[in-house]
Amino acid sequence: MTKLSKTEQIIAEKTVCILLVRGENPGGGKIYAYVAIRADKLESFMEAQKHGTFYPEDYGIIIESGEGEPSEDVKSKMTKEYGFNHEAMLDIASAEKAHDLTSNISAYAMQPPEDGDKK
Repeated sequence: MTKLSKTEQIIAEKTVCILLVRGENPGGGKIYAYVAIRADKLESFMEAQKHGTFYPEDYGIIIESGEGEPSEDVKSKMTKEYGFNHEAMLDIASAEKAHDLTSNISAYAMQPPEDGDKK
Protein backbone atom coordinates (compact mmCIF):
# COMPACT_ATOMS: atom_id res chain seq x y z
CA MET A 1 0.00 0.00 0.00
CA THR A 2 1.13 3.50 -0.72
CA LYS A 3 1.57 6.06 1.99
CA LEU A 4 -1.07 8.77 2.27
CA SER A 5 -0.16 12.16 0.86
CA LYS A 6 0.18 15.04 3.34
CA THR A 7 -3.27 16.34 2.32
CA GLU A 8 -4.86 12.89 2.58
CA GLN A 9 -3.31 12.42 6.02
CA ILE A 10 -4.65 15.76 7.28
CA ILE A 11 -8.14 14.98 6.00
CA ALA A 12 -8.02 11.45 7.48
CA GLU A 13 -6.97 12.80 10.90
CA LYS A 14 -9.96 15.15 10.93
CA THR A 15 -12.57 12.71 9.61
CA VAL A 16 -14.47 10.33 11.85
CA CYS A 17 -16.08 7.24 10.36
CA ILE A 18 -18.81 5.34 12.13
CA LEU A 19 -18.62 1.60 11.62
CA LEU A 20 -21.14 -1.08 12.41
CA VAL A 21 -19.01 -3.98 13.62
CA ARG A 22 -20.44 -7.45 14.13
CA GLY A 23 -18.82 -10.30 15.99
CA GLU A 24 -19.22 -12.92 18.68
CA ASN A 25 -18.88 -12.76 22.44
CA PRO A 26 -16.76 -15.37 24.27
CA GLY A 27 -19.83 -17.60 24.59
CA GLY A 28 -20.42 -17.60 20.83
CA GLY A 29 -23.41 -15.24 20.84
CA LYS A 30 -23.74 -12.56 18.17
CA ILE A 31 -22.88 -8.99 19.19
CA TYR A 32 -22.65 -5.63 17.44
CA ALA A 33 -21.12 -2.25 18.09
CA TYR A 34 -21.24 1.12 16.37
CA VAL A 35 -17.72 2.48 16.67
CA ALA A 36 -16.55 6.01 15.83
CA ILE A 37 -13.01 5.79 14.45
CA ARG A 38 -10.76 8.43 12.95
CA ALA A 39 -10.20 7.63 9.28
CA ASP A 40 -6.43 7.48 9.78
CA LYS A 41 -6.96 4.57 12.22
CA LEU A 42 -9.12 2.43 9.90
CA GLU A 43 -6.27 0.35 8.51
CA SER A 44 -4.93 -0.63 11.93
CA PHE A 45 -8.50 -1.36 13.10
CA MET A 46 -9.08 -3.72 10.17
CA GLU A 47 -5.69 -5.38 10.64
CA ALA A 48 -6.40 -5.98 14.35
CA GLN A 49 -9.57 -7.91 13.50
CA LYS A 50 -7.50 -10.52 11.63
CA HIS A 51 -5.72 -11.53 14.84
CA GLY A 52 -8.70 -12.86 16.77
CA THR A 53 -9.98 -11.17 19.90
CA PHE A 54 -9.59 -7.43 19.84
CA TYR A 55 -11.22 -4.51 21.59
CA PRO A 56 -12.81 -1.87 19.34
CA GLU A 57 -12.54 0.72 22.11
CA ASP A 58 -8.76 0.59 21.66
CA TYR A 59 -9.27 2.23 18.25
CA GLY A 60 -12.26 4.50 18.73
CA ILE A 61 -15.34 5.26 20.76
CA ILE A 62 -18.19 2.78 21.08
CA ILE A 63 -21.41 4.72 20.54
CA GLU A 64 -23.89 1.83 20.85
CA SER A 65 -23.50 -1.90 21.35
CA GLY A 66 -25.57 -4.92 22.18
CA GLU A 67 -26.37 -8.55 21.57
CA GLY A 68 -27.79 -9.89 18.31
CA GLU A 69 -28.54 -7.27 15.66
CA PRO A 70 -29.28 -3.58 16.26
CA SER A 71 -32.96 -2.93 16.98
CA GLU A 72 -34.99 -0.52 14.87
CA ASP A 73 -34.79 1.99 17.75
CA VAL A 74 -30.98 1.79 17.79
CA LYS A 75 -30.84 2.11 13.99
CA SER A 76 -33.14 5.12 14.13
CA LYS A 77 -31.01 6.77 16.83
CA MET A 78 -27.85 6.20 14.80
CA THR A 79 -29.48 7.75 11.74
CA LYS A 80 -30.92 10.76 13.58
CA GLU A 81 -27.97 11.55 15.83
CA TYR A 82 -25.02 10.53 13.64
CA GLY A 83 -26.32 10.46 10.07
CA PHE A 84 -25.59 6.74 9.77
CA ASN A 85 -27.16 5.40 6.57
CA HIS A 86 -27.78 1.67 6.92
CA GLU A 87 -28.73 1.31 3.23
CA ALA A 88 -25.47 2.90 2.00
CA MET A 89 -23.01 1.06 4.25
CA LEU A 90 -19.68 0.13 2.69
CA ASP A 91 -18.21 -3.29 3.34
CA ILE A 92 -14.64 -2.66 4.54
CA ALA A 93 -13.39 -6.21 4.38
CA SER A 94 -9.63 -5.64 4.66
CA ALA A 95 -6.87 -3.23 5.60
CA GLU A 96 -6.34 -2.63 1.86
CA LYS A 97 -10.00 -1.57 1.44
CA ALA A 98 -9.62 0.68 4.51
CA HIS A 99 -6.53 2.27 2.93
CA ASP A 100 -8.43 2.88 -0.33
CA LEU A 101 -11.28 4.46 1.60
CA THR A 102 -8.94 6.61 3.67
CA SER A 103 -6.98 7.85 0.67
CA ASN A 104 -10.25 8.83 -1.06
CA ILE A 105 -12.19 9.97 2.01
CA SER A 106 -12.96 13.43 0.61
CA ALA A 107 -14.65 11.84 -2.42
CA TYR A 108 -16.85 9.70 -0.15
CA ALA A 109 -17.77 12.70 1.96
CA MET A 110 -18.83 14.69 -1.09
CA GLN A 111 -21.14 12.14 -2.73
CA PRO A 112 -23.16 9.11 -1.61
CA PRO A 113 -21.84 5.68 -2.68
CA GLU A 114 -23.45 3.96 -5.63
CA ASP A 115 -24.70 0.35 -5.49
CA GLY A 116 -21.49 -0.86 -7.12
CA ASP A 117 -19.35 0.73 -4.38
CA LYS A 118 -20.68 -1.38 -1.51
CA LYS A 119 -17.91 -3.99 -1.63
